Amino acid sequence: KEWEHSIVAFLVGKKLPNRDVLQILQRKWGQIGRFSIHVAGNGVFLARFENRQARDWVLDNGPWDVWGYHLAIRPWSRDMSLSLGECKSMPLWVKLKGVPIQFWNKVGLSYIASVLGKPI
Repeated sequence: KEWEHSIVAFLVGKKLPNRDVLQILQRKWGQIGRFSIHVAGNGVFLARFENRQARDWVLDNGPWDVWGYHLAIRPWSRDMSLSLGECKSMPLWVKLKGVPIQFWNKVGLSYIASVLGKPI
């Protein structure tokens, strides 16, 4: 119950000093209300929010980054592992620039995005 409004976060492909990550997340998320960040170890962080609305705001308003490195986040659940393990796939947010207007449809954008993997 104590952690029910929490998220688990880790930086993709980079380990940064914990102190710096904590300060940056405090600046980015501090406007939504009070929360605390705890280092779970091995690059994994737990952010515990006072309420569900604040937690959901963070989950819904990404993607998030720290110094340009993607911060992967997911809601905490009682039975989840806090170890990174092997990551085989993950959704990515991609900004497309200079795409000709004739490709701005589902087929065209899916074709372009398929270079990176399976479009969602």
